[in-house]
Amino acid sequence: MEALYIILGAALALGGGVLTHHVQLYYAQQKEENNLLFEIERSLLEIGGLDSELNHFKTEPDTLDTKAKVARYREQKSSQLENLHLLAIRIISDKNRSIAVKVAKYSIDKHHRTDENRYVLLKLVQQSMNSKLLKQYQKETDTNPTVF
Repeated sequence: MEALYIILGAALALGGGVLTHHVQLYYAQQKEENNLLFEIERSLLEIGGLDSELNHFKTEPDTLDTKAKVARYREQKSSQLENLHLLAIRIISDKNRSIAVKVAKYSIDKHHRTDENRYVLLKLVQQSMNSKLLKQYQKETDTNPTVF
């Protein structure tokens, strides 16, 4: 009978260890995806800033300094777009898969690279990261928008 209790205890300990391992993996994956979403948000904001800077130079730059500055902004934007694509590939959860697909489309295809799509992506990422805060903010602004 003691052998049965020992075997039962070992099985319970093994089951508890497996369960703990899976729970830890789940929470580690959630934390990693939140970090990825934060990096995506940061890259989208950086791309917006670079676009704003590049829009100041609608015509062909005259001086070498200005040409170098425009080239640097374009290089930084290209780097951020590549970073966005790499971040989107690393998202694996079903919850954020649609965001990852849209981010990949935005980063790869020039036709999808509009300010409107960037704003939509920013909103989706922020909702995915902290939907409770956004719902409370929306509720408070809808009820009384003048009160701080």
